[in-house]
Amino acid sequence: MRFIGKVLNTLLILACFAFAWAWGQVAVAQTALGQGITFQWYEDVDGSLTVDEFLALPNEKIKTSNRVLSLGYTRSALWVRFFAPVDNEARWLQLRPNFLDDVTLFYRPSAGPQVAENPHPWVVRQTGDRWPQARGEIDYRFPVYVLPALSDQAGYEVLVRVQSTSAVLLQASLWSPTAFVQASTRSTAFWGFYFGLAAFSSILALIAAVYLRRRLVWALLAFSLSYWLVACIQGFVDWMLRPHFALVQHYLTGILTLLTYTSLLWLATEALDLRKHHPRLNRLMWFIIGLNLFLQVSIPFDFYALAINIQGVVFIVTAVVLAVSAWTIWRDAQSGVMTLVVGLMPMLYVISGLLALASLFGWIPYDETVYGIWQYVIMVNMFTILAWVALLVRQESREAQSRVQLARELDIEREASFHQRQFIGMVAHEFRNPLAVISSALENLQLKSISDVQRRRRYRNMRLATNRLVQLTDNCLADSRLNAEGLTLQRDRVNVLDMVRSATEVVDRSERHRWRLSVNGEVGQHNLRCDVPVLADQAMLRIALSNLLDNAVKYSEQGPVDIDVTTRTSGVEERVVCISVRDRGKGVAAADADIIFERYRRHASQEAGGGGEDPGGTGLGLYVARQIARAHGGDLVLAHSSVEGSCFKLFIPGA
Repeated sequence: MRFIGKVLNTLLILACFAFAWAWGQVAVAQTALGQGITFQWYEDVDGSLTVDEFLALPNEKIKTSNRVLSLGYTRSALWVRFFAPVDNEARWLQLRPNFLDDVTLFYRPSAGPQVAENPHPWVVRQTGDRWPQARGEIDYRFPVYVLPALSDQAGYEVLVRVQSTSAVLLQASLWSPTAFVQASTRSTAFWGFYFGLAAFSSILALIAAVYLRRRLVWALLAFSLSYWLVACIQGFVDWMLRPHFALVQHYLTGILTLLTYTSLLWLATEALDLRKHHPRLNRLMWFIIGLNLFLQVSIPFDFYALAINIQGVVFIVTAVVLAVSAWTIWRDAQSGVMTLVVGLMPMLYVISGLLALASLFGWIPYDETVYGIWQYVIMVNMFTILAWVALLVRQESREAQSRVQLARELDIEREASFHQRQFIGMVAHEFRNPLAVISSALENLQLKSISDVQRRRRYRNMRLATNRLVQLTDNCLADSRLNAEGLTLQRDRVNVLDMVRSATEVVDRSERHRWRLSVNGEVGQHNLRCDVPVLADQAMLRIALSNLLDNAVKYSEQGPVDIDVTTRTSGVEERVVCISVRDRGKGVAAADADIIFERYRRHASQEAGGGGEDPGGTGLGLYVARQIARAHGGDLVLAHSSVEGSCFKLFIPGA
């Protein structure tokens, strides 16, 4: 269900993105070259023609077109001539794309589509991403020039000369000022949304790379640089940095064009874990990555067009190889469907890239939407890998938690095994002592010379030893019952005072201790006849009280054991009975206060007298007593402890 939720969230994001994309494309020019404006053009192979020489060319050498024109990666200069209709309202002429090196604009008023006999002088404007001065007459990310309103002419004769080390392409669109402002506002809002998502995904990639320190995430971070290529194509880099850094966009466009697929190739190689699944293919991919990086030298050494052609071939071959590899890994390794998706990402980018290249080379009619698909594929690839990294991190986190949990359970099991061995040793010791007393007493009773006083002492020792065995057995049975599934208490209405007096037998066994009972401040031993009722399992409650009193006797050398029974109201008419047991021992050390209630644990500070002799015990007494109290809806706590003694309080809901 969580995976489905993540998929739905991703689809929601993509749906929002698609909506914003569609909304951004509403900005359509009123008229443009190839879209309402027919133009004439000529390819100047050596780039030596002047304006007059171009105008003097015979008509048979000049071609006419009604679609966007692109010559591809060539050293030729492109001359374009068209008529821009302008009436009483000025028109704004926008020239695109941004990666054109040198663009020269010539325009002059014309009496009509044909040039007049005495033409006006040309107005000349220079632009391009290598032009160091301001680009255009309007502060915008594309060069925009104002064609003033005309009252007595039909419009302007316009010439544009384009030459570039990148693809030679010209998009010229004519706007009314109002329409341009509206369209540019919508377009800027869309690209603001796009680069907002780009910044978000890049920051996530950076955080993941720093935190995880995995090659896959570093490759993802490198691929996020592709957003800067989109920013260059859309003119934002030059718009922000000009005029101080006029050539940054020019060189950054070429560098990132070659680097984008290289980083995607690295990303796919790491995502498919070719180092593990196909070592030879992994080495081949790294050789290709190195070759693509070497192609960067084409920019300063001026063979960029050849580098683009080489990378185009590499595009196709590696995309097919990676797609097949992803399918085999998905089939053989039985990995998730994301492996197949990641392997197909280079193919998706190559298809969109080939569409863009086909548009630039003129193999298919240029369409801005078709050309721009690769810009959106970058974001789709980025978010796909981010989602996969999130799934991997989640999976690794679960595995780490499982390992920690397994280690914790092993530690607990080892500790339980250790304590269990200790418990068995203690139980054996605790059972051996009473049995030894009984055995010795039986042997002495067989002697004929034994006196009545000695016989009574032997019988008393046997009774005390038998009671001790019964108490040990009760604790073991209670522990087993409390830890069994489906514990059911046999609750009856019982008088707490009767339970207390029955449990005080463990105090009566000692010749150095005595017990004192008080109820709500009234002191008495056997003469207190009041009733303090609770709903409890009689046998279990007696075991809990016996353990508390036995603990008080063991850990105090001598003196009284104070038992105080109080009742109070908690909440709305809810009665709670509190049974306090206080001894006169040396107290519980602060370090032992939290462990004395643990199973098989005894506090290290032996409170008994007699030179620190071990008072014995199995480590179950307080643990069993607390579990019994909690099973009844109450609790057992160490109220306070000092060198003058300890006080334990057992709470039981009243009847």
